[in-house]
Amino acid sequence: MIGRLTGQVALKSADHAMIDVGGVGYVVYCSDRTLAGLPPVGQVAALWTELLVREDLLQLFGFASPHEREWHRLL
Repeated sequence: MIGRLTGQVALKSADHAMIDVGGVGYVVYCSDRTLAGLPPVGQVAALWTELLVREDLLQLFGFASPHEREWHRLL
């Protein structure tokens, strides 16, 4: 599982951000509030993450705190 990412914000979009960690860009889907809290492109950010694994999909969700991530797990 990928539990946390720290790296440079490479892209911010409507529903996701790309975090560059050591040359690898991770697409992380986030809420509007989490995206708004990220620094501008080019700055360093850290996100707590939850990896959804399905037969046809790997999707990474990002959260501003471990508390938010736990609420996501409960839902």
